[in-house]
Amino acid sequence: MLRLPTLRQLSLIILIIEEYIRTAEPVSSRAVAQSGSFDIRSATIRNEMAELEDMGYLEQLHTSGGRVPTARAYRLYVDNLLKQEGINISHAYRQRIKDALSEIDIEDPEAINKTLAKFVGQLSGTLVIANISAREDAYKFGLSNLFTLPEFRELHRITGMTQFFDQFDTMFDLLSRQLWNGSSQRESEVKIMIGTENADKRIQDETMICARYRLPGGNEGSLTLVGPMRMDYRKNIGLILYAARTANSIVH
Repeated sequence: MLRLPTLRQLSLIILIIEEYIRTAEPVSSRAVAQSGSFDIRSATIRNEMAELEDMGYLEQLHTSGGRVPTARAYRLYVDNLLKQEGINISHAYRQRIKDALSEIDIEDPEAINKTLAKFVGQLSGTLVIANISAREDAYKFGLSNLFTLPEFRELHRITGMTQFFDQFDTMFDLLSRQLWNGSSQRESEVKIMIGTENADKRIQDETMICARYRLPGGNEGSLTLVGPMRMDYRKNIGLILYAARTANSIVH
């Protein structure tokens, strides 16, 4: 039976995830203590981190190093994030997307999709794939973004992501069924698959964030963001949501 963390342990998971996102380095109990976020002894922090490892929320890559979050920890973190009111992006990001859309034909669904994919990819530093329903070809932007990240120093990660990228068009129907499961989507909804939640084994070390939206001419579009589990979820979820809501507003 899955053991849920205490409130203090949840706060510890959030701190470790956000520090790991920022540094890409395993987080030690000393780093947690030095953050000043917990008014408890260093020994207590070590004990809590050891217990979280036993519970499956943290793992130790090297015996002498700190700990990193597991997919279970990221899922807890994201679910907690989605409960919060208003995941927003900065005004500068919103303005860049608005400015880009103001320069294209907003009656052209393909132009809208390409613009959204390009700018969400640039701002997130991840791979973004834009698709229009009933069309087999997808627009993909940002694969090279991923290969600058420390996670992609490993050959199997590069190979898996490249194959996923090349074959996305033929897999889209399967991925769409997995993500939406035949449900009708609300405008504000976003789907997030983390690690082994992804059906495709080639991206089971990654996270996929997807949203759907209306496009001119009765079309439906989707944006799918793919990147390592160590990503800025608040920013990337905000980008995908803002892009989807902006596209919906064009059709209204």
